Amino acid sequence: MEVGVATDVGAGQRSNEDAWSAEQLHKNVTLLAVADGFGRAHGVPAATLVLETVRDAVRRELRRATFPSRTLSPTDVRQLLVSAFTEANDRLYRLGGGSDDCVTTASTCTAVLVINDQAFIAHVGDSRAYLLRRNELVALTNDESIVPELVRSGGHPARPGKQRSSRPLLMRALGIEDAVAVAPKVSHYTLHQRDAIALMTDGAHRAVPLADLQPALTNRDSADASAQRVVALARIAGGADNATVLLARDVTVHGSAADQARAPRRRWPGVMLLIALALFVITTAGIIAWWFSDNHLYLGTDETGKVALFAGTPASFYGIPLHMTRKTYDVTAQSLPTAVQHDLDHGVQVVGQNAADDYLRTQPRH
Repeated sequence: MEVGVATDVGAGQRSNEDAWSAEQLHKNVTLLAVADGFGRAHGVPAATLVLETVRDAVRRELRRATFPSRTLSPTDVRQLLVSAFTEANDRLYRLGGGSDDCVTTASTCTAVLVINDQAFIAHVGDSRAYLLRRNELVALTNDESIVPELVRSGGHPARPGKQRSSRPLLMRALGIEDAVAVAPKVSHYTLHQRDAIALMTDGAHRAVPLADLQPALTNRDSADASAQRVVALARIAGGADNATVLLARDVTVHGSAADQARAPRRRWPGVMLLIALALFVITTAGIIAWWFSDNHLYLGTDETGKVALFAGTPASFYGIPLHMTRKTYDVTAQSLPTAVQHDLDHGVQVVGQNAADDYLRTQPRH
């Protein structure tokens, strides 16, 4: 997995309140997330606190599922994300110091939990998740916000080319009310090979139209360069808000490119079988060659009934004889005594050809 991130404070902000996270939590589990917040809780930016809480909660639940091990169903994963967002909301709501009359901290959050080739997307607010597949960019989340101009105009959109005067108003965010009202919307998608996921805060996706966004993300540059290009386009377009872009390519391949290079390659079962077969053939051939050497000579009877000198052993392996003929004598086995015939049937070991000649010369004939 190749991950690139770029973030910019924007033309109208003094500080960058966006946050992002990209972390491999388990062998085949990766968490990608962005958040756009305002205010600080005990000195920690709201977006940072939300992402830290979501990440820690997901990691803790995954550890519980690992020891003892159990299979997480899609329903389990959805509930895991809902619980993580609930914990983040409660923590920000508790530490933010706000009240029913005064909101001091809040944050959006869009998180994608990738498990093997399954992507689970939890979403609150107007940060976005996109799927990039075969150079086509598709939004996976819907903005939970409303444009002020639409409210003032009775729902009619602004005229083309008209510059909006203020940010859209969030309809939902973490940290401003109890968890029941801000439960995340969770969706589930099956990823394909070479798929990419892009996460953006609204300062990026509102300033850059889709016609410019798609080619910026599908170019052949690195993920970092592509993310920086989108942020640069947002600044050129006059974006006043914080803008953060997180682009993850090859999301079904967990871990960094360096991790994949260091990982041991899996041995295919077919290759291992071929290696074992080759070793077997080589060993068998060695044994046969050893038996066929001059150290293993014996007298026996060939197919025509004549006495012959063989190298090897009077046996066969899966129908393959483990011997070869060195010399055939002009002597039939039937012309020799019965006891000698019996010995020849089982093989009479000799130390050499001369010894074989002497053995036959000394045997009486019928």
